[in-house]
Amino acid sequence: MPHRAAGSGHRAPVLPLSKAAAGSAVVRPLGMVCLAASFLVGCGAEEAVPDGVWKVTVASVLDDDGRLSTDCVSEAPTYSETFEYELYVDDSGGSTVELKIAGESFATGQRQGCNLSYQSAVWLEDQSTGLLQWQIAGTATYQGSAGGCDLSDGLDWQGEEVLTVVESEDESVPSGCTYLMSAEGTLVSGG
Repeated sequence: MPHRAAGSGHRAPVLPLSKAAAGSAVVRPLGMVCLAASFLVGCGAEEAVPDGVWKVTVASVLDDDGRLSTDCVSEAPTYSETFEYELYVDDSGGSTVELKIAGESFATGQRQGCNLSYQSAVWLEDQSTGLLQWQIAGTATYQGSAGGCDLSDGLDWQGEEVLTVVESEDESVPSGCTYLMSAEGTLVSGG
């Protein structure tokens, strides 16, 4: 089991998987790693300027019957929260990326043309019903100010994120279950 990150103070997106989770969860990363690659902001290094920033709304996906697209719980509140995704691109080859939210590392991944794939660290959520460990994997098509990528009108970031419960002490939320979310937004700067 990964260890708890000491004193990070970072709050990740709190994703309510049960009615008990809403509004009361504390979220901490489990083992955020300082990336050694020179293109990213290293531990103790000066803050780098992101290559692009997008205002992205992450929201629950509903099926054709209006039910949440999840096998985690039978009933859960819908989720919608907007973040500024800051994208940092590897200067040496341009395919490795890091996503940050409010200056804090959220996920790392790869880009190819207009497409990104990324994965977060494992996060620990302390709910009143027990501890949950979860991780997000995402894919997106995105574009900067030059445009040119195949996206729905008005969008500069379009994709999905899958939250997977890695481990759960809450009997109503089984380990291995998934929660599908859309991730859509517009360019704020750069890109």
